[in-house]
Amino acid sequence: MIKPLKITVSKQDVLTAITLAKKQLFIDNLRNRSLNVAFDSKIRGYVGELAVKNWFKTNNIDFLSTNTINRKSNMDVDFLFKGKLQNLEIELKTSLIPDQDRTIDEAICQRDLKLIKRGNDSIEQLKSDLHIQLFFNQRRAAKDLWLEQQPVVSLNTTEEEIYTHLACFRYLEDTFLVGWIDKPTLIKQIANKSNFKKTWKYGQREFWTCSLKSEIRPMDELIIFLKEA
Repeated sequence: MIKPLKITVSKQDVLTAITLAKKQLFIDNLRNRSLNVAFDSKIRGYVGELAVKNWFKTNNIDFLSTNTINRKSNMDVDFLFKGKLQNLEIELKTSLIPDQDRTIDEAICQRDLKLIKRGNDSIEQLKSDLHIQLFFNQRRAAKDLWLEQQPVVSLNTTEEEIYTHLACFRYLEDTFLVGWIDKPTLIKQIANKSNFKKTWKYGQREFWTCSLKSEIRPMDELIIFLKEA
């Protein structure tokens, strides 16, 4: 089974993520969720991107660009890698631990990589060439409840205050890479499954199945993959 890989997050990474989140938060309140919950979600997204970019850099992998828009699909591209023969779009999935799982190891046993199925799109129409799963070692519902009980952040709340009041310092220890999959492999996996096992649903969304326990690859293999791409 895949083992989670703890990656380095610095205080400056988190403060930078908070600054970026403040610039976005009051434009888009993430489907009218609690302001603190929405803010923390944005912070997590930026922390994940910064931490993963730094992790790749320590492995001598640099990206052509980060956090850009693909003009053809109008979709956000987390990382764009320039290979010898092709450019590869990489999407980063960041998740908290479902409360019933309690631990990252259990979440890996029970959950799938988050691959959203949009409308009637086929698996061949899935955007991005590579997909990476990252977990924050914090329980989702418990975290949201705690955030709702804290003083509400505002544009005037400083980065240092947010870092302390929303316990953002936890990201220094709670950030783990899990694994990845490339699109061609995913297409083959889906093709070999019976129809009712190709997708799963949560709320109003539908996802392609891709077991974290048995169908993704460890992160060290991604370094090799990109260097050979």
